[in-house]
Amino acid sequence: MAGIFTDTINDVSATITSLGLVPITDPRNARPLTVFIELPVFSSFNNQTADITIDLRVLAAPPGNQDATDYILGVVDTLMNSSLAVISGRPSIASIGSAELPAYDLTIRIGTSRV
Repeated sequence: MAGIFTDTINDVSATITSLGLVPITDPRNARPLTVFIELPVFSSFNNQTADITIDLRVLAAPPGNQDATDYILGVVDTLMNSSLAVISGRPSIASIGSAELPAYDLTIRIGTSRV
């Protein structure tokens, strides 16, 4: 199914791939050393223009030691140095199945319109 949300997620995924990182859009495939793309949040003006925010979750391998921190901060820096408009970030813990993974959540912002 196509549309502004699917197109936006595909564009974000392609950007992440071009940075040499592994984007994941299906939570069943979320695992360490990937960037999980959450579902978008949006506000809209007359159903034609959308102000979209998407959380990107950088996932590292447990435990949350210095190796995990170094990986996370390296990926965060790479994402912030890209064309993605990162507007905020915060450390977190991701619960994937029965595992808790050290993570960092970045919020990106995208404006888009239907053509």
